Amino acid sequence: MSSIKFTDNSPEVRRALEAAMARGLEVIGMVAETHAKKAITRQRAVDTGRLRNSITYAVKKREGEVYPYRDDAGETYRGRIGSGIKENEVYIGTNVEYGPYVELGTSRMPARPFIRPAATEHGEEYKQIMKDSMKNA
Repeated sequence: MSSIKFTDNSPEVRRALEAAMARGLEVIGMVAETHAKKAITRQRAVDTGRLRNSITYAVKKREGEVYPYRDDAGETYRGRIGSGIKENEVYIGTNVEYGPYVELGTSRMPARPFIRPAATEHGEEYKQIMKDSMKNA
């Protein structure tokens, strides 16, 4: 009589898939950050570089991280990635107080969106990044 032995490799498979997803989210965040910085520069919404240099992304593992950034004049600022970040999501944004005014506009200034387009206009690119990351798991 033959014996069959089964080995449960599901924990290793799960870890590999989670690691691949985390890598994909990191790459998507970096790419989205680049798109936002290019958009704000293209719109000539840069004076000191403070807003552009403050644009960053966050994924779950970076929650609460403090990061320094420097404007084009060399002045250093510190920011903190906010709490409330959900697992398996990428957030892109800025902690500069006037960022929403540039993004959404005011009664005296037209909107110059840079975050929203970076997040919404590159969906196919982001899907492909995640597909590639999962293929290499």
